[in-house]
Amino acid sequence: MITFGRGLVLRSGERQLEFERDLGDGRVQFKYLDNFEVCTFRMSKLYQGILDRRYIPAHVPAHSELSVDTQSQPLPAVLTEQQQALITFRMCFVRAFIEDGKSAPRTRTQRALICQQVWDVWNSNETLRFKHRLLKKPSVAAVEVWLRKFRQGDASPYVLLDQRSFVVRPKRVDTDVEALVDHVLATHYLKLNGVSAKKAHGIIETQIKQTNQQQGSSLAAPSESTVLRRVQSIPLYICDLKRVGVGYARNQWRYSLKGDQSTRILERVEIDHTLLDIWVLDPRTGIPLGRPWITLVIDRFSGYLLGVYISFYGPSVATVASAIKESIFPKDRYTEMLRSPQLAWTAMGCAETYVVDNGLEFHAQQFQRIAWELRSDLIYNPVRSPWYKSSIERTIMEANRALPLQGKVHRPLANAVRINPAKSAAITFDDLCTCLIEWASQVHPLRIHPKTLVRPWDLWEEQRSSTPPPALPTNLSGLELMCGLGAQRRVDGDGVFFNYLRFNSVELQDYRREHGSALRTEIRFNPEDLRQIFVQLPKARSWLTVPLQRSMFACDQPMSLMQLQVLRAEAGRKLTKANAPEMFETALISLSERWQEATRRGVRKRQDKTLTRLQGMTSVPLTLTASATSAISDTPPLELSPAMYEALPEVIPFKTFSLDED
Repeated sequence: MITFGRGLVLRSGERQLEFERDLGDGRVQFKYLDNFEVCTFRMSKLYQGILDRRYIPAHVPAHSELSVDTQSQPLPAVLTEQQQALITFRMCFVRAFIEDGKSAPRTRTQRALICQQVWDVWNSNETLRFKHRLLKKPSVAAVEVWLRKFRQGDASPYVLLDQRSFVVRPKRVDTDVEALVDHVLATHYLKLNGVSAKKAHGIIETQIKQTNQQQGSSLAAPSESTVLRRVQSIPLYICDLKRVGVGYARNQWRYSLKGDQSTRILERVEIDHTLLDIWVLDPRTGIPLGRPWITLVIDRFSGYLLGVYISFYGPSVATVASAIKESIFPKDRYTEMLRSPQLAWTAMGCAETYVVDNGLEFHAQQFQRIAWELRSDLIYNPVRSPWYKSSIERTIMEANRALPLQGKVHRPLANAVRINPAKSAAITFDDLCTCLIEWASQVHPLRIHPKTLVRPWDLWEEQRSSTPPPALPTNLSGLELMCGLGAQRRVDGDGVFFNYLRFNSVELQDYRREHGSALRTEIRFNPEDLRQIFVQLPKARSWLTVPLQRSMFACDQPMSLMQLQVLRAEAGRKLTKANAPEMFETALISLSERWQEATRRGVRKRQDKTLTRLQGMTSVPLTLTASATSAISDTPPLELSPAMYEALPEVIPFKTFSLDED
């Protein structure tokens, strides 16, 4: 306790200030004891500085009965029932001695009477007497000791507690055993996937036995409870850091002090993406397309959404660049699609700093070039530390919660039938985009923050009216080119073939004629619109826009890469359902058999021609008719004259035979 009066000395660093006078208007004057410089302080600020330990009291007023030690310990945060009763009991005697000593000093006999009176009053309360029946009547000497401690302890009741429970008792373990315990715990327990405390105790006992045998000492092994207490005395953060890992310890024991330090809108903008928990349908064919990805861009100061980009192509430089492009553009064209919007989506402009995580797409050179083109800085959060951009993480969670139940992906549960989201999907991709735009522009800005009790819309509009207009780039051609995905293709007379689509133009063919018949170069394409691609001209070091010549599927609207793949897969399923591969194989086999039959017929024709040439070498007609080429057993016998029948035994002396004979 201190009073702003004579004798008060405050220490500020290495210098001391002594109280000089009270000016009476809430100000006090102190003078430095080294050069007697007089300084005027406002009493409220000076007292706050004493509480913040910027000024430390070094002396108290001389007329006070309190001790000069002002660093008294406060009362414990938790007191047991026995400790509370002990303080109350002793304070009764101390207060009685203080009140009685104000009039005149008392003798030991008079103080004994005071102790008896206080004891009688305490015993008269039956509740206290039954509840605290273990308390005994103190002697006068004991009460005098309490009074002395009370005055020396800055009138703190804490000094009246029994200090034996707070005494740090010396360790009864030998120093050599203590060192051995520390070594075992450091090498076996405090390591990745280390042993348990019980097994560590067994290792300690084994090593102590070995030490006694080798050195002839008689060291006593500590008990298991002693080792367990030593383990429990190790900070939990150190245990998790050594036994589990740095990432787990940092995540488990993380804390926040001042939090985000942004002071205005568009100063710190966070970007992140996630896979939505819903299956969507193709708006043209109704085919399930799968789960789309969503990329969000949010202002950290206000929590206002700056841009939303939805696609099926996952995290990439193209999706991030498209999301940044959408955040820069004015959003009038989006709010016009909504039904009677209440709020205008006024988010636009480049950010001063973009905060991202450590995904591969954010470390790509193209993404860094995007930041250079927008004149923005980049901040990469530490690895596995999503709490450094908690605003975007919380917004992503809200976006998934805003989705409907039809086609939603649920976490699998034990002993439960899993619902196939592809069969229950009922939302088309166009409707999903429209609803998410309405959520981002009309619902999310009106959400009240539970801690600050403010809305993102209010913070954004308030800052927008008091800050300069947002910066907009004058040329986005480079950004549009970087939004495309890259691939390597060959350029020939047919142009460029990409995913079974042909892209060609007169300018591309003129360049090919000048620099070679065929060349291989890089192409860039927008996965959301395959009506044109960008082809890099190697020697010109420029990009050429090449249109699509003929689409595989007739449609007036731009087709995305995902829709093209889904339509091709669906066409393949229809052909499979119609047994088109089997029909083709059957027709091919039939044609092959027809070719084989025609080949055999031609070979026989060539044999007939050879026999015809040998007709003049024998009297037997060797000409085979066309019907004789089918089978030997079906060949009719040769017609012979009677004279030939008579001369036949002489010509053919052996007996003829047939294959049909047994």
